[in-house]
Amino acid sequence: MVQHLKTHYQTLQITEQSTPAEIKKAYFKLVRKYPPDRHPDQFMKIREAYEILSNEQTRKEYDALASLPQVVRLYYQGGLQAMEAKDPEKAIQCLEEVVKIYPDFSVINSLLGDAYLENNNSVKAIRIFEKLVDREPGNAGYVRRLAHSYSTRGWHQKAIDYYRQALALDEDNLSLWMGLTGSYLETDDISAAIETLHEGLSVSNNKGWDNLTLYFQIIIIDLVTDNHKDLKQHYQELKNKVLLDESNKTNTAWFLALIADKLAASALYELALDAVETASTLLPDDPEIASITATVGEKTRFDLKIDEVIADPTIDNSLPRLLDFELNRCDDTTCLDCKKEEFNLEMDIVMEMDSLRSDLARLKKNYPELYKLKAEFFDLVANRKKEKFLLDTYIKKLQYFKKTFPEAYAFDDDDFDDQVDGPPVEYFGEPYTRSEPKVGRNEPCPCGSGKKYKKCCGN
Repeated sequence: MVQHLKTHYQTLQITEQSTPAEIKKAYFKLVRKYPPDRHPDQFMKIREAYEILSNEQTRKEYDALASLPQVVRLYYQGGLQAMEAKDPEKAIQCLEEVVKIYPDFSVINSLLGDAYLENNNSVKAIRIFEKLVDREPGNAGYVRRLAHSYSTRGWHQKAIDYYRQALALDEDNLSLWMGLTGSYLETDDISAAIETLHEGLSVSNNKGWDNLTLYFQIIIIDLVTDNHKDLKQHYQELKNKVLLDESNKTNTAWFLALIADKLAASALYELALDAVETASTLLPDDPEIASITATVGEKTRFDLKIDEVIADPTIDNSLPRLLDFELNRCDDTTCLDCKKEEFNLEMDIVMEMDSLRSDLARLKKNYPELYKLKAEFFDLVANRKKEKFLLDTYIKKLQYFKKTFPEAYAFDDDDFDDQVDGPPVEYFGEPYTRSEPKVGRNEPCPCGSGKKYKKCCGN
């Protein structure tokens, strides 16, 4: 039995008598409430309803669906239900039956094209949307679908041309700005993507519709391209809009909470802290926001402290390097690459433990919260009575990592079993070779990219 689905009128929370102006107003209101970054599925439903009802021809066709024979309506409803259930194959089966009877029904053909795309058949989707655009060149929704189909196929220049054509028909459709930006990014034309977003921000500011998603995209691009100057400007513009109008504070708070971690990863610690603090101020009683902001805020403060330790001339940089790794290691506790990097950093310290004990004492006294991150290891290094135990332990670890990553470690000995019972200090005198040179996280990356090591190969 086919379940009852919302009509497009119900999705936009309007009536069948609503005017075009009322349809557009409802669209803006709902996009503001359900931005694509947080509510992608709901946003797609809103966009679908808007594109059909905002065009006079497709609205008439959509209204005419109610007068189709019952068996045809059941197939159509079955197609809708299958799309809702993420089952494009079933949707295609249902909708193809309808198209056999009504081959020129644009609304149904459009839905079938969407199903083909969901089923990874962009060629059939392109054929459908090309016919629809030829038949109705003034329909921005069909032009958008054709552009999206071209983009899915990898024909990004064609997609760009049709997104531009669609924007000329309806510059208030947020999906068109996002689609055009995405196509430029696919062609690595960063400057055109940024220009598009600026154009979209100008249109939205002039017309008064919500542009949080456009700010989200441009700030992400600023981060990826290390364009910190413009990023700070865009961030301040966004914050100023929030201070002037708190009606969209829920989505803004979520956006700031999610972007804060990316700001911290780019060493923009002051902005990261400002983002989490602003998010907490906007939604002080939201437990999920509180959890995100607490985690990011703590991590960011640790990063700032680590920078202090790096700048401290009384503490060797091998200690903050290990702390930085501990703070930023991946979430997979079984990751062998992380275990190898942790071993390399700890090995650097073990080899120099005699000279580092005074540095450890200063670290513990002046930066106790950082010391706690690796307290168990640091305590062993600081304890002279544990020296032989520590050396024996790392000889065994060294054997393991040489067998696991033979290309990363160079040794003269093929078998290390006898070394464990021998004098460990002698063992450390010659064979250990670190797999990579020491590079500070804020130093230029040795690969020559011009980026900081932490932002590039050390990420």
